[in-house]
Amino acid sequence: MAIDPEVIPPSSQAGFNAVRFVPKWAIFSLIGIGVLIIVGILKTLLPLILMGVLLGFIWKQATK
Repeated sequence: MAIDPEVIPPSSQAGFNAVRFVPKWAIFSLIGIGVLIIVGILKTLLPLILMGVLLGFIWKQATK
């Protein structure tokens, strides 16, 4: 619950000790978007890495 600034007097230290409120849906949304980005990057890079290994193997066999 957020602190109403009019309730706390200016001389009080309670405002400095207040915890910032971040909605849970925002945290879960950021985690979900992060997972989607990581999966997209892996889906792009994994075939490229495997093709590079395969081409390296073919090149090694061809130059024996």
